[in-house]
Amino acid sequence: MRIHIFKSRRKGLTRLVVGGLHGREGRTVKLILKRFILEGGPRSGMLIVVPSLCDEAKYVSTLSKRYFETEEGRKLLNLLSHYKPDVYVEVHCYSKKAFRSLTSPMRMVRKGVPQLIELERGVLIGSSSPLLLSTGLFRLGVTVEVPCRNGESRDVLLRLLRIVRDREAISEVLGELMKLYPKQLSEAIKLFEMYKQRLGLS
Repeated sequence: MRIHIFKSRRKGLTRLVVGGLHGREGRTVKLILKRFILEGGPRSGMLIVVPSLCDEAKYVSTLSKRYFETEEGRKLLNLLSHYKPDVYVEVHCYSKKAFRSLTSPMRMVRKGVPQLIELERGVLIGSSSPLLLSTGLFRLGVTVEVPCRNGESRDVLLRLLRIVRDREAISEVLGELMKLYPKQLSEAIKLFEMYKQRLGLS
């Protein structure tokens, strides 16, 4: 696990971006995150990027308590505990056949979490897992899923990450995303607020 840290002289948001959280998705995600790293750091605050928590490991869902008993899960909790980011973004990749289950409204019934919302080109967005939300270790937690075999999604992910890096307040991050994807982000926020109430976190 390699950690890339960019720290500005100006105070600001602490942003943590982590890819390759389980299985073999690190092979795909780290290539995009390495390109993002080459662009440099933020004008204010701090940016921490972990391109791949693991390149290859037994797949355990991040929605399961068992995940946080794995080596990858413990590493993730250590990162969150150490940096206590204002914004936490975890980046996954999914196979084509998983798209329907990730975006189905029945995901709440089957998995206990809201469906992800497609922004464009197969890039999906949603909230962090309930297990992480309950830790209180970050202010805004976002899960992003990109197709494992779709190069077109790379540019969409990079645009999202640049917004997280370059905006100087959480409200600015959300505002910029709302400008780009008004319908999708409104739906994602509505699902998140309903979900927070269900978890008793509101």
